[in-house]
Amino acid sequence: MATVRKNITLPVDVYEAINEYAKRNGVSFSEFLRETAMKAISKHEDASLLAYMQSKTSYVDREEQKEIENLNIDFDNLAGKEITLDDFLQG
Repeated sequence: MATVRKNITLPVDVYEAINEYAKRNGVSFSEFLRETAMKAISKHEDASLLAYMQSKTSYVDREEQKEIENLNIDFDNLAGKEITLDDFLQG
């Protein structure tokens, strides 16, 4: 994997806090920053996805939820066969 070297400027107390924490946890300063940044990005993207889903979907009412449950779908096993539109229309 290609890498990029970047210089950052931090207040001394911030640097020391990060460096000490990284040492106590057995990781390098750079590794700690990388992992923390990627977690922050992932958390933000997950939150953005949740907000998007909440804005574009509605909650299922109780009656509709009962109908779904009565279908007895095993959501842990969604193996199946993909069909084409023609297959669907021909029954």
